[in-house]
Amino acid sequence: MKLTAGGRRLAAAALVQSLGIGLFMASSMAYFTRQVNLSANQVASGLALAGVVALGISLLGGVLADRYGARRVLAAVYLGRGVCCAAYVFVTDFWQFMAVTLCAVACDRAGPPVLQALVAVALPERQERTRLLAVVNVVRNCGLGVGAMAAGVALASDTQAAYRVTLVTIGLAFLGGAVLVLRVPELAAPTVEAAPEGAAERPVKSRVLPDARYLTLTGLNFLLFFFDTMLLVAMPVWILEHTDAPRATVSVLFALNTVLVVMLQIPVSKLATGQRRTTRMLTWTGAVLAVSSLCFAASGSVAGGPAVAWLAAAVVTLSLAEVIANSAVWDLSIALAPEEQRGRYLSVFNLSVAGQRVLGPVLVTGLLLSSGSLGWVVAAAVLVVAGGAAERVARTAGERMRVGVPVDA
Repeated sequence: MKLTAGGRRLAAAALVQSLGIGLFMASSMAYFTRQVNLSANQVASGLALAGVVALGISLLGGVLADRYGARRVLAAVYLGRGVCCAAYVFVTDFWQFMAVTLCAVACDRAGPPVLQALVAVALPERQERTRLLAVVNVVRNCGLGVGAMAAGVALASDTQAAYRVTLVTIGLAFLGGAVLVLRVPELAAPTVEAAPEGAAERPVKSRVLPDARYLTLTGLNFLLFFFDTMLLVAMPVWILEHTDAPRATVSVLFALNTVLVVMLQIPVSKLATGQRRTTRMLTWTGAVLAVSSLCFAASGSVAGGPAVAWLAAAVVTLSLAEVIANSAVWDLSIALAPEEQRGRYLSVFNLSVAGQRVLGPVLVTGLLLSSGSLGWVVAAAVLVVAGGAAERVARTAGERMRVGVPVDA
């Protein structure tokens, strides 16, 4: 895929800041527990609390993007994350950790919808936007992996100086991302023709919240984004507690997911062409996730090689559902948002993703896994219904907005 100059800069910014995130994810727990002397429970509870509080704060990102421009706000978000990483060098107790973490997580949650808003104003063609976001996702996955491996240097030395150098390096990575974002050209906003003399001026309707259909699609996306919690929480717990598959299967399946997403995301994003075909991808997401759930259920009733085979099939189908869902919601969440309030709409839509990461683990451990194989079967039924409902809502919303794209059969 040939990217524009702005697209290349956004992809480079994603690579740089994902390297920093990978470094942080792999080294931060060791730093906080071994150098700052926080307990693992303090770190975990602090991250969870910050995640909940940041859900509301992150909405400001979209509001600010509409007011001041997505490019400036995204650069500020990246800069804020860099400052927070550098600030961790000076953290000495739990409350300082909480203050910095709240700011860092708020910036993290605000970033994705503002990035989408910037892509929307940087690229004129709808399909180009989806494919650029696919490239960004692939680049981000690669950067996370490389950054995590690079963190091994700090982990091996296990000294305060090594961890502090790592945190400063992460801060510089985010600063580099901010500089690259500032160089992305934004398309000029369309000019509004003056109304004929004597004609009444038509008021611009402003909403505090998105319209009902957009909110409904946001809620349904909470369910369709279940692939994230299935992979990060349900899969390892299910393997370790409900199957006799080797423990190493967990890491192998994580690697399999990463490889499949990197390989499939860009080709699958090309299928998001036309309103009808893109909305149909939501139904396919629910259906493929349902197949994955049934594969997980089957793995718990067999032993040895067949269990591993069912688990591999579950992760393959889950990965396919992930790239289908990404391609569809990237396109639809932008296309169904009014241009003048795009940042606000996208920030609200992103709550379905952030909310899944906060509430998903609770649902998985409290409902799904506690019910054994039956829990997976129920989840499969819910996901099929959610996918079909999401298609109907998105299609109706698109027809009402009269999206100016071809509607294929």
